[in-house]
Amino acid sequence: MLRSLFSLACVLSCLTASPCLAQGGVQLGLDGTAGPHGALVELSVAAFDTQPIEPRLVQVDLSLYIAARTSSSDVLALIDARLQAAGVTTVRPTTDKRLASLFVLDATRVRARVGDGLELTTTTTAGPPTWIRLERPTQLESVSTLRITALGRSAVDGRTGTGVLTLELGAKASAPSVSNVLHKQAGALGWLSDRPELNSWRPLRVGDGLHVVGCSISVTSADPWWLDIGL
Repeated sequence: MLRSLFSLACVLSCLTASPCLAQGGVQLGLDGTAGPHGALVELSVAAFDTQPIEPRLVQVDLSLYIAARTSSSDVLALIDARLQAAGVTTVRPTTDKRLASLFVLDATRVRARVGDGLELTTTTTAGPPTWIRLERPTQLESVSTLRITALGRSAVDGRTGTGVLTLELGAKASAPSVSNVLHKQAGALGWLSDRPELNSWRPLRVGDGLHVVGCSISVTSADPWWLDIGL
């Protein structure tokens, strides 16, 4: 009995001694080119640097002014270099000049605001997001469109199904009201979702009880909201 308790204590000690790593990270997909007056790309990524013996959580905050007509591939190449320099593990598999993709491994949070001809889609690659939170820009000059696509899979027979939510974010919208509307619209579509906080939302199941295994989120506008996603 004492030996069993001692073994259990050792296991718990090992589990709590090092930080819990994210399960698969996130994919950043960037489409389009910077507008005729350039574009401002604002991005904050928190991820684990797993190279040291003791993995450490690092945060990379970027605020980049991009020249007119710069391709999405070039923008992600710059973001990739900055993340790798901070110790974040990334994979950039495509060289397409318009649609670009970057996988960020062991990520825990992505917060972004991208517009002016560029559109960023953030995809959770190993389950539902911990939260989806939108933050209103200081000066809202145009309507933004929020699009959420969730893929679900049955734990019983492996069936898959996709659900899509689209919401316009007008001048009177706020983070709590957006969370509330998402919760109501998801329920009307037969989704199971919850609100971890008053101003956040997350999908858990879509369709006929299918567990969410991945989710893509984007905000389209010339003056978009901040999109904050926990992993």
